[in-house]
Amino acid sequence: MEITLTTVGAYGSFLLAEHFGFSGVLATLTAGLILGNLGRRVVSERGKVAVESFWEYAAFVANSLVFLLLGITGRKENFFNVWQAALAAIVLVLAGRAAAIYLTLLPFSRSSAPVSARQQHVLFWGGLRGALALALALGLPAAIPRRDEIITISFAVVAFSVFVQGLTVIPLLRRLGE
Repeated sequence: MEITLTTVGAYGSFLLAEHFGFSGVLATLTAGLILGNLGRRVVSERGKVAVESFWEYAAFVANSLVFLLLGITGRKENFFNVWQAALAAIVLVLAGRAAAIYLTLLPFSRSSAPVSARQQHVLFWGGLRGALALALALGLPAAIPRRDEIITISFAVVAFSVFVQGLTVIPLLRRLGE
């Protein structure tokens, strides 16, 4: 029953948002945050394990489907035509991630449980982005100008995150002694 209710909450929020012209992806994300916080109070221990296992598998399937969809739809945009914009997007995403990590944790540096600089570096570099960005880009209406370029640039940022950051996070952890 609990798995069904969370599924209805996720899909229902998507349909409702789409019906009113809002982002179904963002509505589902919001529903997940609400269910994740409020649901912990009303879901049984056994149900909690079942719901978490189900959604972990569903997330794996969804991630796989987004990347498969991207490959199947075949981008018409040549990456070499947008490499400068893709590089700028990667730099901006990294700058935003750095600001989010370092500036947000700065006020807590003198608290009783500060996040060390080494841990902040891992949070910054290990902050992989992926399917959500691609799903949002793929969800843009076909009439949006330069839609294919947006999708290609989004894919470049995700590819950088997965291949460069993902493959170097373990050496970073070793180097930092984490």
